[in-house]
Amino acid sequence: MSARRSFGLALALAWFAAGLATAAMAPEEMQAVNAAERWLVPVDAGRSADAYAMASASFKASVGREQWRDGMREMRKPYGRVVQRKAEKLAYTVQNPKGEPGEKVVILFDTRFAANKVATEEVSLVREDDGLWRVAGYYIR
Repeated sequence: MSARRSFGLALALAWFAAGLATAAMAPEEMQAVNAAERWLVPVDAGRSADAYAMASASFKASVGREQWRDGMREMRKPYGRVVQRKAEKLAYTVQNPKGEPGEKVVILFDTRFAANKVATEEVSLVREDDGLWRVAGYYIR
């Protein structure tokens, strides 16, 4: 089986898990969820510079600080403040899509915003060389 296919299979299996149960999570998965939740604190507070500083090297290489600030302002504007957020699904892999080694976690949060707007937040994290999980991507759908 190719590395790309095994990555896809691992992600697919993880997505079919019925929600996150913290007792059933591996320690590295729990660390990634905790890192994502810590990163979302400055995002929710509108402190984009702090969130940017906490992001992964790959994140910073793909988007500049000002572009991130402006993009976040526009992305979050229609939603308002977060009322409730719950991590619902998680996909963990030790191999990236290019077949190179490297731990990655994608977490889907079911989030309710002000005025009863509901969305899915997708937070991707990578474990960097220092052993810490850092955000590599953020999307709202």
